Amino acid sequence: MRHPKASVVQKMSYPFFHKLIDRFGKISSGFSKDAPAKSSWNDGGLSQKLFDEYDRRMADIKSTSIEATATDLKQRNVFEKGTAIVFASCSQNTMNLQIWLETIFDLDVVMVYEPSQFYEWLFRFADLADLVFVERDSFVGDAPAFGTFMCAANEAYPDCPIVVLSDEFETSSFELVEEDQKFDITLKSPLSQTSIWLAMKAAGDIALNGKKVTSSFIMSKASAA
Repeated sequence: MRHPKASVVQKMSYPFFHKLIDRFGKISSGFSKDAPAKSSWNDGGLSQKLFDEYDRRMADIKSTSIEATATDLKQRNVFEKGTAIVFASCSQNTMNLQIWLETIFDLDVVMVYEPSQFYEWLFRFADLADLVFVERDSFVGDAPAFGTFMCAANEAYPDCPIVVLSDEFETSSFELVEEDQKFDITLKSPLSQTSIWLAMKAAGDIALNGKKVTSSFIMSKASAA
């Protein structure tokens, strides 16, 4: 014989239990054999990649030495293609630039010394380079040609940091960035390892966060080094 109190409890709990079973059944039905399997947010797949990319993009290069910056850039794979292209005249200054980029920052460097071939190589490496260096002084006595080339460089490399070198730059002129400026970082020649280090930190921040975020950054310290 069923106990009357037990019967009352069962009657009261049955609707709740029934609803719980129905809800569980609906959830379980989504995992039937006929339904396509959905990736879990905890399976280390797409979600993890998105989170990793977010962390990588939102972080800044905060290292405090040349070696630490180089290590940071490599570990985070900031420059994914590992290539820089340099448009400049052949000199000890640009040779030092090539050596430091290759030996310290482990980049493949393409040096383009002949101005008549600047445009050809600019577009040839449009999808292959992470960084663009342009020596303003190689456009001797032809400022409009330099401006035209920089416009083309921005079109060919819309997301890549663009660095301009010149011995005519003055430190005091780099406190503000004009809206129509066609490059991201300025370096005063002759270059030093310190100026290249600061430039690479700035370039890394641009590569991580995008030009819109870091467009107000100017390399006054690098130019003064």
